[in-house]
Amino acid sequence: MKATVVLSLASLAFGHVLENRACPGNNCNRQVTGTRAGLPALTARSADCSAFLAKTVTPTTTRTRTSTVYTQVPSDGGCVPEVTARAVEARQATSASTSVIPTYAAACKDADAYSAACSCLGVTQGPTRTARGPRVTVTTTLPATSCAANAVAAVPTCALECFQALYPKYGCTGFDDLKCQCAVFETLGTEVTPCTLEKCSRADVEKIFPAAQNGCACYSASLGLPKPSATTA
Repeated sequence: MKATVVLSLASLAFGHVLENRACPGNNCNRQVTGTRAGLPALTARSADCSAFLAKTVTPTTTRTRTSTVYTQVPSDGGCVPEVTARAVEARQATSASTSVIPTYAAACKDADAYSAACSCLGVTQGPTRTARGPRVTVTTTLPATSCAANAVAAVPTCALECFQALYPKYGCTGFDDLKCQCAVFETLGTEVTPCTLEKCSRADVEKIFPAAQNGCACYSASLGLPKPSATTA
């Protein structure tokens, strides 16, 4: 029994020696792990370590946004410009920490020293935040013809009834009356939203505004008018 107790005490002492070797008693470690008066609570210092060690990862996956530009058909029968695309250069996945060393840990001269002190507090890594990937914008140029038909075809079927119910309120005669619809573009879009949220899926709802905007852009281009001021993000 005595031998067991002696061995246990020896193990504890040996572990304490190893811990001291890994976490020497320098001022940096004392400021991060110490208990002297004037230092923030250990829980606060632990949270600071976690924030410092947090990484922001930028993925390689790109987000694609499509943009359609309409142009008048040349009166001389010439061709409309071809489809064009503008892309953001793809980047490799990267990670970075944007935190700074807390003022109470002034003895920690650099990030490595502070990180080592944090490990003595039991914090070896922080959360990983994922940033939004690079965006690719594809711009398509189309002739401003068959605007109403193209707009109706692009709007999800579930939303057509919602638009049709509001047309009389604004004096619009129907889906083909782009002149009326585009004159009240933003107001109509706001008022039709509750109905579309009820009748359509979220994915379909997200298609409605771009489809309506493209219809009005097409209509404006067919008359040589400026495009609608509203833009999609």
